[in-house]
Amino acid sequence: MAIRILHVIDTLDYGGAERFLVGLVRHLDRERFRPQVVWVTRGGPFVRPLEDAGIPVKGLAARHHRDVRALGRLVRLMRDEAVDVVHTHLFVDGFYGRLAAVLAGVPVRLVTQQNAYDDPRHRLPRWQIWVNRLLTPFTTYFVAVSEAARAYLQTVEWVPPTKVQVIPNAIDVPPPPSPAAVQALRRDWAVHPTAPLVGTVARLEPQKGLDVLLAALPRVREAVPDVRCVIVGQGALRDALAAQARALGVADAVIFAGPREDVWTVLAALDVFVLPSRFEGLSLALLEAMAAGKPVVATAVSGSVEVVEDGVTGVLVPPNDPEALARGLIHVLGSPDVARRLGEAGRRRVVQRYTLPTVARAYEALYERLLRRGRPDPMPD
Repeated sequence: MAIRILHVIDTLDYGGAERFLVGLVRHLDRERFRPQVVWVTRGGPFVRPLEDAGIPVKGLAARHHRDVRALGRLVRLMRDEAVDVVHTHLFVDGFYGRLAAVLAGVPVRLVTQQNAYDDPRHRLPRWQIWVNRLLTPFTTYFVAVSEAARAYLQTVEWVPPTKVQVIPNAIDVPPPPSPAAVQALRRDWAVHPTAPLVGTVARLEPQKGLDVLLAALPRVREAVPDVRCVIVGQGALRDALAAQARALGVADAVIFAGPREDVWTVLAALDVFVLPSRFEGLSLALLEAMAAGKPVVATAVSGSVEVVEDGVTGVLVPPNDPEALARGLIHVLGSPDVARRLGEAGRRRVVQRYTLPTVARAYEALYERLLRRGRPDPMPD
């Protein structure tokens, strides 16, 4: 009989955890596993890809983060579907999913920890940390997406070392987009064919450090006058970032492209990918840019340093440092041979270590082992 796995996620909006979830369930062996997905507060653009892949998707439509009726609906769903494993990914769904799983008697409760927090000022609110600590005894096991995320779980949320292992985030690597599609996209953005284009794919939130990227652009333009910068994504800081670009006098060089589904075409259009985050677990956008063969300039934070080796697979700079970020971008933009070497090395690393078929097999083995043993022994990474 197939193992019934219920993935619980806060939303199915654009985001790294959501994208990883979609990729993971698509790659599970359907003869051995029967995945379903439940969103807690709202659906989003990833509902359709899941349904197209034949994966049932249901919504709780919780009115707020303490909606008792939504919790009751989730408990009933778990009982009706005789769920074997509940797998959660973020804070809100981790609260609903684990509590409902305990009430429904689900034998395995699994959490994937997506973030590591270098700076305590950017951690979860203290009350959320305490909620996670209180739920730890009722959680069968934890997966950290990086060594930094594992360290966070152990030191901040007090997860015992025997209850956590590292399975990295991962991506699918499709065939490259056509040159015509790439050229058309650059034309849409009014970017001259020979103009250097740097950019990122990220949520427009404080974590991603996009304000630091904008602060670095005046210095980059001094060295590379025709450089353009594209920011793909959506978030609460959209208006504030646009105002910052105007105040810095770089609004004419910045393209706010909004959320897009053609991420691989976006990456192919770039000359340099930049990720100025203040903290990361293991960024899918970073993995995708490297898999696309693009040289990356990233901040030396948490999970990013586990993928980007400075001077080998990319360039690392300190977080919150516009001058250092500008120097990194200028170095790569002004050194075509370096850019090509970094891009090729980055692609090799991601293809070898961070692809979804390999990671899905690791999760499959974990699901089976947790169910078989009921209470897991320490497991090697």
